[in-house]
Amino acid sequence: MLTAEHYTNPQWIPIEQQTIFRRTWLYVSDGDRLLPGMVWARTVAGAPLLIVRDNDGELRAFYNLCPHRAAILSPQAGIHPCQKLVCPYHAWVYDLAGDLVGVPARDKFPSSFQKEEFALRSLRLETWSGFVFVCFDDTAPPLAEFLGSIPKYLGQHRTAATQPLAAKQYIVACNWKNYHDNTLCDYHVAIAHRTTLNQVQGPIRHYQHQLEAFVNLLYTPTTADWQAENPILPALQGRSREGFFTYGIYPNLHLLGLPNGLLAWLHIEPLTVESCQVSLDLYGDPEFCPPTETLLAEFEAFMQEDMVLTESVQQGYASGAYTPGPVNGLEARIIHQQQLIWDALATAGAVV
Repeated sequence: MLTAEHYTNPQWIPIEQQTIFRRTWLYVSDGDRLLPGMVWARTVAGAPLLIVRDNDGELRAFYNLCPHRAAILSPQAGIHPCQKLVCPYHAWVYDLAGDLVGVPARDKFPSSFQKEEFALRSLRLETWSGFVFVCFDDTAPPLAEFLGSIPKYLGQHRTAATQPLAAKQYIVACNWKNYHDNTLCDYHVAIAHRTTLNQVQGPIRHYQHQLEAFVNLLYTPTTADWQAENPILPALQGRSREGFFTYGIYPNLHLLGLPNGLLAWLHIEPLTVESCQVSLDLYGDPEFCPPTETLLAEFEAFMQEDMVLTESVQQGYASGAYTPGPVNGLEARIIHQQQLIWDALATAGAVV
């Protein structure tokens, strides 16, 4: 297992950005948030990016910087309408395909200057079920391969009637890996979440685990109580109709799916070595899912329990007295993801 030093030494933050986050697929958000002719300026893995939907509806991702002198093209963070990107430094103009279409005082450049050579630098963007992912690494596998069995089991949850139901962010006083570990931990659910999450996941004897290349799964049949209180989304078939899917996705993402069509993303972003931002995004068909207030109350109940635990664990890591203990079989999903982290650090020669 990772040592306490990996959760408390600030030297790991820039190393992780380069060796982990810059080399795999990263969840961004729901692509439907961007209408044609809109851009989203945001930071991903420490890099300023622009997520763009052009007037033809195509999504693209670019670095949010001008190739001329590295000025940030769109300093205003967030989503806003945009037909052209104009650099605030020297007024170079880019269209939403990333092509350079305007250069002031062009005649003052050498005759060898070619606009085509100074398009915005792009990066990979792919979608699954309307959700946007980006990747800095051209050698990473396609998104569909990276997601493993997720499209098979959760690919029908999103329908034409699916809507954003709730979105909320939380600042937690723990390292991002600490919170990721906790959400992967199936050993603590029946203990720490006895009256909350455990009521949906049911008894440990019904837990079914599946470890894949980059994702892992805890599958549990929905309880009789849950079935009595919730309708089933008609589009679902087989196991997707019958169980609760809890996916851990390398390096910092979780996706939960229920037979009523609910999809819940938990996204964990590092802030400092001892703090992270946890984003909760809920999607579903209002006809089949509980009201937003009920959903938020249910999720926040077990998430608050986890925040108390992870902040306590962070203090334990910082004590200088901890060495990793034995691994329970119900912690297999933690080990699966930690091995991916170890491998990424080792490949870059960063393991200590």
